Amino acid sequence: MSQDPKEKIIVLQSADASAKITDVVEGVISGIMETGSVSVVGVGDAMFLACSAVNMATEIAKAYVDDIDIALIPVPSIGNLPVVSAHLSQKQAGDYGALASQEDAQMIEEQTVSVSRASTPERLLTYSLLRLAKFDKIKIAAAGGSINDAIALALRLVAGQISKEPVGIKLFHLYSIIMRNDPTKSIAAISIYIAKGVTTRYTKRQTELLKSLITK
Repeated sequence: MSQDPKEKIIVLQSADASAKITDVVEGVISGIMETGSVSVVGVGDAMFLACSAVNMATEIAKAYVDDIDIALIPVPSIGNLPVVSAHLSQKQAGDYGALASQEDAQMIEEQTVSVSRASTPERLLTYSLLRLAKFDKIKIAAAGGSINDAIALALRLVAGQISKEPVGIKLFHLYSIIMRNDPTKSIAAISIYIAKGVTTRYTKRQTELLKSLITK
C-alpha cells in the first residue's frame, strides 16, 4: 500500500535572512506540487523573508494561506525568539482579507500603530500601551523590513504581560502593498489585530509544529 508523501516544512533561520525570496518561493511551490501543502516558518530576523515568500507564492501560484500565526519559542542559551508560521495548501479555507476589512470597519485611525525603523522598540511599546489603555483593540501595521519589529512588538504585548489588561492576538493578516518609490512593485505587509479579553489560539497543527522547533 502506498503512503501519502510527508508534508514539506521550510524553516528559515536568522542566518537565512539574506537569502533570495525567489529561492524560498521555489521551495514553497515545489512542496505544494509534491504533497499538496507546505509549512513555512521564519525564525527571528528571517520572519520578513518568510512573510515575503509566502505572500509571493500566493500571488503567482494556486496556493492559499489557511493558517498563519506568530509565537515565541524558547531557544537554549539565547532565550525566547519570535517566529511566524504559515501553512499553505491548494484549497482556500477562508478569506483573511475579508476578516481584516471587518476589523478595520470597526476601528478609527488612532487605533493603528504603524511600525517603522524610525521608532525605537521602547517607544512603540509605550505608544501601543497608551492606545490599549484607551481602546479595546489596536492594529499593529508594518511593511517590508519593519515586519520583524512589528511581530516582536505584538508578542511583547501579548506574552510579556505588560498590558494593564490581558490581551491576545485576534487576527494576523498578510498581504501586499504598492511601494511608494516604485508603483510597479509591491511589498509584503502585515496587520496584527490585538484585543482585550482575547486568548491567542493555535491550531493543533501549528502547536505541534512549534513544539517540533523547540526540540531542535
